[in-house]
This record gives sequence, C-alpha cells and structure tokens, in this order.
Amino acid sequence: MDIGVNQAILITVSILLTTNLIGYIYTALILHTDLINDQRIQPKKYFSRRFYQRLPLILFNLFLLLSVGVVGVYLFYDILDFSIPTLGVFLLQLLLIFLIDDLYFYLYHSALHTKFLYKHIHKTHHRSTMPIPMEYIFTHPLEWFLGAIGPFIGLAVIAIFIPQINIYAFWTMIALRNLHELDIHSGVKSSKATSAIPFYGTTEHHDLHHSRNKGNYASTFTFWDKIFGTEITKR
Repeated sequence: MDIGVNQAILITVSILLTTNLIGYIYTALILHTDLINDQRIQPKKYFSRRFYQRLPLILFNLFLLLSVGVVGVYLFYDILDFSIPTLGVFLLQLLLIFLIDDLYFYLYHSALHTKFLYKHIHKTHHRSTMPIPMEYIFTHPLEWFLGAIGPFIGLAVIAIFIPQINIYAFWTMIALRNLHELDIHSGVKSSKATSAIPFYGTTEHHDLHHSRNKGNYASTFTFWDKIFGTEITKR
C-alpha cells in the first residue's frame, strides 16, 4: 500500500487523539458518575476540581505528544514499511518495539526518582498519589517529551538490524501503549484476565508506585522490576 508521509502523519495523530479521547471519557466517568467507584483501588474521594486545575498542563503535554508523533513519523518515514505484514513479522516487530520502549521507560523512570531529578522534574507527576486516567500525562513537560520519544528509540534500535519496520506494528504499539498508560493510571482494579497475564503491568502494580512513591518503575512488563530488584508488593 502506498501511503504518503502526510497520510502516515495524519493516521498517527488520529490514533493518538482517539486513545486520549477514550482516556478523557474514562476520566469523566470516574469524576462525574458512580459507575466505577466500587472498583477503585484506593477508596478515597477524588475531587473533580483538582483534575480541571491540572487540565491545562495535561492539554499542553498532549500537544507535545502529537508533535513528537508528527516529527517522528516524518524523520523515520524512509525506513517504514507500509505493506500488510505477515502475522509473524507483525508480532515480532510489535514485541521488539514494546520491549525496547519499556526498558527505556524503566531506566528513565528510575532515574527520575534520584533526588535532583525528582525534586525538579518528576515531583509534578507524583502530586497524583491517587491518579485517574488522564493524569498519565500530568507531568513536567520535559519529562513527558523525553518519555514520548520511547517508541521512536525502539524504531531506531530495531532499524540497526532490520532494514524496514512495519508501520502497522508501530501504530498498534502506540495505541496499546497509550491505552495501557490510561489503564494503569486509572486507579481501577484490574480484571482477572489481565491480572493472569505473566509479567503484565497491572493497575495495582503502578498504583502502588504512586501511593508509595518508590519502586515498581516498570510500565508494560513488570519483569524489569524483578530483574533490577525494585519490585514492591505491599502498600
């Protein structure tokens, strides 16, 4: 399939906007209805006024995310493969992008908990001790920018060994990554199905990080915390 750079950028932006729209709807359900309250991990009341005070920074960081998506696709366009992949190629590249991005996130996130970086950058995100979905993007803009480039770091590393990277694997990755970030910041108990997936980063795993303000630095794959000895299991 022949997809031009402008069309590739448009689809990328549409994916990012759609997943964040889902996140906003999810957030509104938590703030303005009782439909999910009995599934909250932390039973404390969340005040909607707090979220709307944080919304300008959230929207600015959303703009940064879209900008990274636009520039990233433009810069990597020549190494992207727009053909329909075989299932094996699709799954392999999807897994590789996820693994590289998640290792980068783990190392980057744990570094943000060092004294200087936490005080000047990461402390903003940890004002959410009981986060809700869209607060995944309530961060210092520099922190968010450096985190948002993770998937493109994955592309760059894979490109060393594989001449072309399938765009469908990349698009699937950024959609799942955003939805997962919304989920683990929701404060809503994980389903039995997701909890049963080995090494899957559940809401409970990340909510514990926010409530304890340490440990559980991984996002998608919790085995990074096991490997580096930073896993915590008790509140």
